[in-house]
Amino acid sequence: MLGKRVLVVANLKAKNLVGFKSHGMVLCAAETKEDGSEKVEFVEPPMGAPLGEVVTFEGLPPPTPLSASQVEKKKVFAACMEGMKTNDECVGTWNGHVFMTTAGPCKGRSVKGGAMR
Repeated sequence: MLGKRVLVVANLKAKNLVGFKSHGMVLCAAETKEDGSEKVEFVEPPMGAPLGEVVTFEGLPPPTPLSASQVEKKKVFAACMEGMKTNDECVGTWNGHVFMTTAGPCKGRSVKGGAMR
């Protein structure tokens, strides 16, 4: 992952991960191949997007930040995951709304119609 530009879901409840606490999750797109294995790849912001930029969703107002306890209590991220997938152009979407930065959409390299998690 060194040197990669990735999307991170922040403000998640801390979980122990290989000896340290993780407060976020890197978003990937996945598809099941014919042999039953999975192809998984990062969903990446475009090169011109500033590091740390909050991702917005095309056609929706900017998201309201929540604390980790609010996200956990209301199961916000879990509820959103079902609607997250890549479209036929490998672009990340949530319920059809494109994951956007000021430099353009966030996308994977080759997974089309894949679940994002």
